[in-house]
Amino acid sequence: MISEVTFSKKFTAFWNQTLPNSKNYIRLINAGLIERVYEPLTPARRKNNIALINVLSFELVKAVTTHQLTIDDVSKQNFFKSDEFKLIFDLSMTFLSRFSYGNNVDLPLERDEINEVLVLYKAIYTRYVANSKKIQVEPEFSGCGFINQANGDIACDKTLIELKSGERNFSVMDLRQILTYCTLNHFMKTPLLIEKIELFNPRMGIAYSEDIESFCQNVSALSSLELFTEIQKFITDINFVEEYGT
Repeated sequence: MISEVTFSKKFTAFWNQTLPNSKNYIRLINAGLIERVYEPLTPARRKNNIALINVLSFELVKAVTTHQLTIDDVSKQNFFKSDEFKLIFDLSMTFLSRFSYGNNVDLPLERDEINEVLVLYKAIYTRYVANSKKIQVEPEFSGCGFINQANGDIACDKTLIELKSGERNFSVMDLRQILTYCTLNHFMKTPLLIEKIELFNPRMGIAYSEDIESFCQNVSALSSLELFTEIQKFITDINFVEEYGT
């Protein structure tokens, strides 16, 4: 079994065949189809702390959305010295410990890094949580074939949102990853109603959104049903395990 992230990063031959226009389309997205929401943040001085800052900001959004914290709690002057924040910090460090970059953080976080956490949290909260009629943080998608159960970032108002908070534009892997979520969702017993996809990078201040049908046509020349079926066939084919040893 593999994760949706591994699937998105590898299996290049399959992806190139199934999404023949993806490389050209991501260039078009980054060149002019993106929405420039605001100016990017100042480049981070300690690059090795970016992942932690990103996770902390998302955990704050999740805590407020699930009513573990209130907006007023996060706005308090000493919140980042509170027991509530320490709990979120510990959870974030535990999550990062599963990955190699989790061992490279420099602590304690400096004042400008704490400010980044707050800025990213506010950007995500304002764009999605504040005015959404229905929102689900970390929507769960059942596993399919050789892909494990997975969690997306945010689903709200019939839109599936994938957050990418690095100091970069969007990539082909981002397109593959959100398509993988859409495929898993499509074949679930009780799928979410997803009509649009969106990529949002709060660090760079950029977003890209498109309805599912147009997106699938643009990257593959297939309808959403045809594309999801092609992906599903690949990850459930017995030759997959024979060739890749999962």
